Amino acid sequence: MEDNARVTIENVEDFRGEGDMKFSHQALVMKAMNKVIELGCKELKEGFMDYNAVDKKGNTKPIYSEDTRRTFIESIKTCEMVMVCDYDEDAITNINKIHNKIIEKRIELLQQQRNFYESRNFDFKKKYPTDINYFNMEFPYYNFFLEAQIDFYREIFAELSLLTKRIGFYEEGTYEA
Repeated sequence: MEDNARVTIENVEDFRGEGDMKFSHQALVMKAMNKVIELGCKELKEGFMDYNAVDKKGNTKPIYSEDTRRTFIESIKTCEMVMVCDYDEDAITNINKIHNKIIEKRIELLQQQRNFYESRNFDFKKKYPTDINYFNMEFPYYNFFLEAQIDFYREIFAELSLLTKRIGFYEEGTYEA
């Protein structure tokens, strides 16, 4: 840097970065809802490890293929998180009912897993130790739960879509805080 070079600081209060970025709740909701639709339009399948993948050097290395069911569910949870400030009484009531159905299904399937596990012999239990409060990934009950969750979360997304309709599809207008 030259000796006579100067740096001057201008008025920084009105500084904006490139592209005049403003926060838009509507745009955030639209982005979250588009992501749900994008993920829900694909086949939802269980994740798996591919142990036959080969890297550039010819080495075999395991590669995980994501569980698209869980990704879809998480996208709807994110959409809920973004839209929670828009909830009206109908949304709160209906979404809470669906969340309660999810809890009931989890309890039901954990009980089925418990019954299955307890009916097995000692050697089986030694091979597959299981905490009765969690799904054992070696048994099918976790996948049953994910499949049920997909349907429940589709119901939640439908309720969120109805909510956008009830609030006028985020039409421009004057909103009071």
